[in-house]
Amino acid sequence: MSLFKSYTPIALLSGLAFFFLTFNSSCKKAADDDQNPQDTVSTNFKVIVGGQDKNLYALNGKDGTLEWKFTGEGNFSYSKPAYDKGVIYTTSTDHNLYAIDAKTGALKWKFATGAASISSPAVANNVVYFGSDDYSFYAVDATTGNLKWSFRTGQIVDSSPVVKDGVVYVGSADYRLYALDAASGSVIWAYNTGDIIVSSSPVISNGVVFIGNRSGILNAINITDGSLKWQASFDGISLEHARLLVNNGAIYLAGWYSTPDFNKRGSLYAVKESDGSRIWTALENQGFTSGPALADGVIFINSDNRNIYAVDANTGKEIWNRDVTANGAIPAVAGGLVFAGGGGSNVYHVLDAKNGNEIWSMPLIHCLDTSEPLIIKEDSK
Repeated sequence: MSLFKSYTPIALLSGLAFFFLTFNSSCKKAADDDQNPQDTVSTNFKVIVGGQDKNLYALNGKDGTLEWKFTGEGNFSYSKPAYDKGVIYTTSTDHNLYAIDAKTGALKWKFATGAASISSPAVANNVVYFGSDDYSFYAVDATTGNLKWSFRTGQIVDSSPVVKDGVVYVGSADYRLYALDAASGSVIWAYNTGDIIVSSSPVISNGVVFIGNRSGILNAINITDGSLKWQASFDGISLEHARLLVNNGAIYLAGWYSTPDFNKRGSLYAVKESDGSRIWTALENQGFTSGPALADGVIFINSDNRNIYAVDANTGKEIWNRDVTANGAIPAVAGGLVFAGGGGSNVYHVLDAKNGNEIWSMPLIHCLDTSEPLIIKEDSK
């Protein structure tokens, strides 16, 4: 099975093949989270992360001790799991959405789609929302795993949804950002961004939903009627994988490559939420399949050059960097720690957020691709 073969009709295969062959070859060469870290490192949580070895791991936040692992039928290495009421929900390349007991790792139920899924699920009002490479977007009962509704798009759905005020927003490789009624799946509006959306996922702030596309265009769209508010261009650097972060009037995002010319790489950007004008550009010509994480005024991001970086969110000035053979996953930040997977080394690194010093590391059998870790506080209910 070719995970991305359905992109071929819209001339996407070559770009994605470059992206995933890069990560897979680097692997072969080697055998809601807390956004406010405190002065004293706190480790009263568990780390949930998926790998290419068909396992989902639960690691102790203090020292990386394995608490449990769940073995599925495909990779868990692309999407971030969701957590709600003691249950972890995660997608897999084996076509399934899994519901797993967060304490024990026991399977509660699984729901089969028609193709691989690397869309990170969202949970709202006891419903799990996620996309699949079978061109469909699904709403599944979080308790029973029964289908509530599905919506057919024109291409694969690797984008991760966001739910707000009874509406679910998700992008598709058919160029469109959809606003769907969360209860019924009916279309409220659909905005054509003009190019492919892959794992770029929408974020919402102040009545506007933001999403990037392959042409390097960041779109700001009114959530009420789907009309365009503004667009910002990033000189042809693809935003098809851009995971956005909005904070204090700024949008933080990172560009991938120029798909016609892979020698032209993206940078880390901060733009104004109001009009998309540039605030700063940092880590130029690095290339990113990752997205930023934010804590205490610091941006953390994995670069395609192997390093994880800490950057001042106000100025874009680099604070520290560390070679962790970084991959395309967004780092997670919790309790003064940064969690970053190693793509080529197959080692999971946990670093001090202030200086990048390693606190502990955990060898894994296979690398993590683009899977962002889920951090669960041990006192979560």
